[in-house]
Amino acid sequence: MGINSTEVSYGFGQMGSVFTNLAQSVYPPKDHVIVAIQFLADNAVNRLETETLDTMGPQFPTHQDDELQSAGGPDANFAGVVWAAATGGTSAGVITIADLAKNALIKKGQIVLIGDDAAETIDTGIAWDAAAGHVTPVYNGPNKKWLEVESITGGTYGTTIQLKSVGGASLDVSSIDADNQIYFLDEYHGAGGTTIEGVTFPKGVTIYGRWTEFRGAAAPVICYFGK
Repeated sequence: MGINSTEVSYGFGQMGSVFTNLAQSVYPPKDHVIVAIQFLADNAVNRLETETLDTMGPQFPTHQDDELQSAGGPDANFAGVVWAAATGGTSAGVITIADLAKNALIKKGQIVLIGDDAAETIDTGIAWDAAAGHVTPVYNGPNKKWLEVESITGGTYGTTIQLKSVGGASLDVSSIDADNQIYFLDEYHGAGGTTIEGVTFPKGVTIYGRWTEFRGAAAPVICYFGK
């Protein structure tokens, strides 16, 4: 009798798996991805290629330095859906941004985060700027609050963002200036992540995601397949 539970199939390798202890790439079968990687010894990962879903689905840890807005992703949940260079802000929750094609990815309802350095990259990380109005989003419970996009208008792709306050978050972003970067989250894209290049995963750890290629050091791992 076949196993119908997705949880059991993925968790116990019923959709296939591969063992390797070589410093060479392994790949899933047709119409599958690698959904879990179990490290049987300390292992420095050289390649962890994600299934690039971009705005259509979640992102996962990767060895790549690609930043979504410049290279099409994957972005390791670094920059959310996209980021925009600010030019100013008001106490009424209006943020002005440079008119660039990537602004087309900014949509009503996206969570808004405020970074403090226009030079932020996936290798250096993001410093959040509370003085400019950044609000750490809390999505549930009695302390929930966040800022989100109410509308984006102007220019060819959008130059003026009107914020909406949820849970009493302050709309005052009048301290935003041209050094601030504005980041946008949706249900698939987080922010603040970085790459795994040079990272050694310790023995006994299992990581989960959706990958199309794995290559580690010459140390034993098991890669589990799923749909």
